[in-house]
Amino acid sequence: MGYTETFADIAVNDGSVTIELIGGIENPTIAGFAIYSNDGELDTTETPVPDLSKFSAYTQRYTDKTVITSSHATGHVGDFFFTHWKDGGSTSLTVDPNGEFSVTWQGGGYNYVGGPGWHYGDENRVIGYRFNSDSGASYITLYGWGYDKNMPTSNPAHLVEYYILQRWSYDPSQGATSGKAFVSNGVEYSTYRSTRQQQPSINGRSTFYQYWSKPARQQALGQDHKIIFADHVKAWADTGWIIPNMNNLDASDDPTYQVMAVEVFNPGSDGTASGRVWDETP
Repeated sequence: MGYTETFADIAVNDGSVTIELIGGIENPTIAGFAIYSNDGELDTTETPVPDLSKFSAYTQRYTDKTVITSSHATGHVGDFFFTHWKDGGSTSLTVDPNGEFSVTWQGGGYNYVGGPGWHYGDENRVIGYRFNSDSGASYITLYGWGYDKNMPTSNPAHLVEYYILQRWSYDPSQGATSGKAFVSNGVEYSTYRSTRQQQPSINGRSTFYQYWSKPARQQALGQDHKIIFADHVKAWADTGWIIPNMNNLDASDDPTYQVMAVEVFNPGSDGTASGRVWDETP
């Protein structure tokens, strides 16, 4: 016997829909399904797949667990975009198609940042994550970029590197401009802004702003957490700190990605951090 079920007002924010059948008395199967727009018309629009091959660092879309060790590499593992960047030292990033990942590093005088997420930022995205280990990363953070190619490069606001810290061993508020305090998902954050002068970025060496959200307390390991990105964008904007376009391929080196990242700089000893990230957007 067949059944027809209709589900209305399902938000699709990342171009994909997951349908899960949970077996009860019988073993259910899907004979077929259709997606309609809000006006009742069948939606046959195909979501274009972005061509990231313009970026020399982009490798490929891997289907299995992958280990990255090169100095600058991006790509996909399953549906998760990843970035892996360093200016020296020895590090590796392991990414699984289900969003699990780990970073290992050796002590030395260098900077590294990497992790999985998405090739573009989305103001409405809600990020779920869990970290199971952290042996002293400089930052455990939601990390990404915004870029407006139409703004003059003399204005640092044309390019923004943003951090929503969750754990840290270095305090980025030192020497930064204070913004405001706010609460998101029960966590109290304070915002800061700093300026980077002719430093590496997704658009070569540039002068750009960094926007920071720092929680009052470090977030615990071994627990699921949630970052409501829109709350941070609003808090920055309330202070006049506007994020430029977060969904474009206009920069020279990388897309305006958004990832759950591990960053280390000048690590004094070897270390590792591991966790998992997922999209929790309702």
